[in-house]
Amino acid sequence: MPSSRRRALVAVVAVLALAACSGDEPRQAVGTDISFLAPAAAGSVESVQLLGVERGAGQVGVVLAHALGNSQSSWSLFAEQLVDDDFHVLTFDFRGHGQSSGERSPSAAALDLGAAVDKLRSLGALKIFVVGASMGGTAAIAVAAAQKLEGVVAISAPASIDRLDAAAAVRQLDEPSLFVVAADDDEEYTEAARSFAANAPQQKRLQIVDGTGAHGTDLLTQEATRDRVTDLILDFLIANRG
Repeated sequence: MPSSRRRALVAVVAVLALAACSGDEPRQAVGTDISFLAPAAAGSVESVQLLGVERGAGQVGVVLAHALGNSQSSWSLFAEQLVDDDFHVLTFDFRGHGQSSGERSPSAAALDLGAAVDKLRSLGALKIFVVGASMGGTAAIAVAAAQKLEGVVAISAPASIDRLDAAAAVRQLDEPSLFVVAADDDEEYTEAARSFAANAPQQKRLQIVDGTGAHGTDLLTQEATRDRVTDLILDFLIANRG
């Protein structure tokens, strides 16, 4: 990992550790709180309000989509690293998670992520990547198949969750793709990653991370895998941002 990346990561870890020692819940990271609306259902005129955090600035953006049952805070370390590498970053809470309104609905995850991509465009990003963990990865594939993006990264993504199906959507990708999964994760996720890589068009990569069963953003925070998975994804984003 380049020294600037390591320094930034160590600094953020130190801040979170100090917060934990003080008894305060650590903040997500420095950024601007924002809100935006997502359709309540496909084609609906009703909406739900989603809460997010914008970090950095510029025309090359990354939207980070968390796992079912998590929140945008699961991306804190990685979001700061992206900003250090000059990306314009948006994290957000899916409906029914964190501070967002509505009821939890994995079937609607692509609606929420699509609205987040639109929001980051309105904030000045002309090129956008989506990076998703678990449910967020399934949504990332679906959104990337539906609109032109710079690239998509799916970490530990299931092929489908409720009515959200990425198994068919992956065949429609026309942007570079990266599929990441731990070698010792549940078979549902390892087999999905292999299937995505087999069926996605070219400019694709499959990375099976040996020696761990870590799932989703745990691959970006656990000491044994943090540096190599962080570098893997950053290198993909940097190589494709133009």
